Amino acid sequence: MIIKTIAVGNAQEAYIEKRINENLNVISSDDNNKGKTIIIQSLMYCLGNEPVFPSSFKFKKYYYIIQFEHENTLYTLSRKNDTFVLYVGASILIFDNVSELKRYWTKHILPLPQIVKNNINRIVDPELFNQIFFVGQDKKDSANVANKGFYSKKDFHNMLYAYMGIGEKGLTIEEISVEKSKLKKLKEEKKTLLKKHKILNSKKEPINYISKHSDRIAFEEKVKQIEKVKDSLVELKNSRNRTMNRRVKYEVTLKELRSLNRNISTGELQCLDCNSRHIGYVSSSDKNFTFDVSTTEVRSQIIDSINEKISSYTEELDRQTSEINMYQLQLQDLLDDESISLESIVLYKDDFTNIKTVEKELAILEEKIIKITSSLKLNETNDYDAIEKQNLFIDEIISEMNFVYKQIDPNGTLIFDDIFTKKNEVFSGSEATEFHLSKLYALAKVLQHPYPIVIDSFRAEDLSTDREQIVINLFNQLENQIVFTTTLKKEEIGKYNLLNTLNHIDYSLHEPSKILKKEFSDEFHKLAKKLMINIASN
Repeated sequence: MIIKTIAVGNAQEAYIEKRINENLNVISSDDNNKGKTIIIQSLMYCLGNEPVFPSSFKFKKYYYIIQFEHENTLYTLSRKNDTFVLYVGASILIFDNVSELKRYWTKHILPLPQIVKNNINRIVDPELFNQIFFVGQDKKDSANVANKGFYSKKDFHNMLYAYMGIGEKGLTIEEISVEKSKLKKLKEEKKTLLKKHKILNSKKEPINYISKHSDRIAFEEKVKQIEKVKDSLVELKNSRNRTMNRRVKYEVTLKELRSLNRNISTGELQCLDCNSRHIGYVSSSDKNFTFDVSTTEVRSQIIDSINEKISSYTEELDRQTSEINMYQLQLQDLLDDESISLESIVLYKDDFTNIKTVEKELAILEEKIIKITSSLKLNETNDYDAIEKQNLFIDEIISEMNFVYKQIDPNGTLIFDDIFTKKNEVFSGSEATEFHLSKLYALAKVLQHPYPIVIDSFRAEDLSTDREQIVINLFNQLENQIVFTTTLKKEEIGKYNLLNTLNHIDYSLHEPSKILKKEFSDEFHKLAKKLMINIASN
């Protein structure tokens, strides 16, 4: 995946960066506030990140457009607030939120990993996934994921495992608990039948063995399991209802668009308020993008995009229904609280017993016990194998991190033992810089991912010139596109101009805190027009 162009602007002002090449790029300036972070954040925001723009930059006023190439296909992606527009081939696709974008991205561009979060299997959001290849200037933390909130470092680990296809989910904790509960009941039933057989051949009175305490504990545990499954069912059903509502909305919109026909012999379509012949399609309730659908070409593109949405939501409905059915079966098993047999309550029933019948029942019970026991043992073995593979995988990343760190700072005293530091050992200064550089390099090397490596302020906290050169040489060895930014001291100005190991992009001549200019407006409008976006009307 190669970034070709990064653009940000509106009807009045814009900036377009298209000097980035497929190798190592360094965007520098002689001072802060020259627009480096705005360009980097524009790129990542367009890729679905949460906004982390400088506080003085009113990011909601602008459109963001990037062009990138992947497997010889050129993509043009635009974002305004939570709405995305993608142009690929001859198609225009509109996504009203990050969830729609990530589903399309996973299916058609690059698969995003899936993890279990809050008992629901979900595609990871870009805000977590992008941390595989991106470190921003602000809100970075060596002890946790950036912008920690919904996601945690445990989710980051699970995402890495899913990306590499190791440690696929076996039985969940709830499923194991249900299976163990079944096994316990079957063993009790077997024991009871054996006791029954002995007692029926004796003159002894039955013994009341039921424990109120055990019964209460077992009941409370079952209630907990039922509550967990029920909560997952409620969340899934609510999600399915939202998905259905969105699909219905687009089906209605599709019907309206298809009904538009301006080639009517007795008249033409007009807006009843202003008499205009131009009919517009608004992408979402926030009116982030509008498209003039009075022309057949644009209308056809919007119809194709909506058809893609409807198809995507139909697939999502099928997936959600399948998951709901799975939880419903779990709930049925938990609620199936029939007595194992009358013998579980009393140890005798009749004055005689049919030995043949008892032996047949015992054989059936033993077969069920063997089946569940084997399943649980296999799951334990698989879990053990998965954990061993996961540990080896993390060890490989850590080993690479330590190797790279020693290359960058031979005299450094740090030793990494995880891909995150402990809470009370948060790195700062040049140590943090070296940690994040080592981590992103190691992830790229071990994961072999195709994404560009983007680090805003890659020399933060005075990384020395010698170490900086080592970093440049190391990252040049990777096959990924690299985009670094840095602020130079006065004595360093011009240092990159003669280096043939990198592509230098100089922002020193930019006006402080004013990267957007009117002179880029025409070109920005052309980029937007390619996406059929009507910027002037927003």
